Amino acid sequence: MSMLDQFAHVLLFSCPACGSPLATACASTRKNLEQAEGHWFNPHCHCGWAGDVMGVTAVKHWVESWEQPVASPAASCDGEPLR
Repeated sequence: MSMLDQFAHVLLFSCPACGSPLATACASTRKNLEQAEGHWFNPHCHCGWAGDVMGVTAVKHWVESWEQPVASPAASCDGEPLR
């Protein structure tokens, strides 16, 4: 894996069933918010709710530099494996 800049996009959602906070994250080679906001996530809540939500519906979204190599394509919000 090459040493590209990588970023962790952390998104916070509200559970539609009980209102609890649901956090999820993905990795990207891009820092801009639009990449992750167009991505679909599948969070799970302790109340039993699970479903698909689009990043643009997040209550909060922030980006952190990420120094660990990300090998799993499923963890990418770029729509492809990070290289």
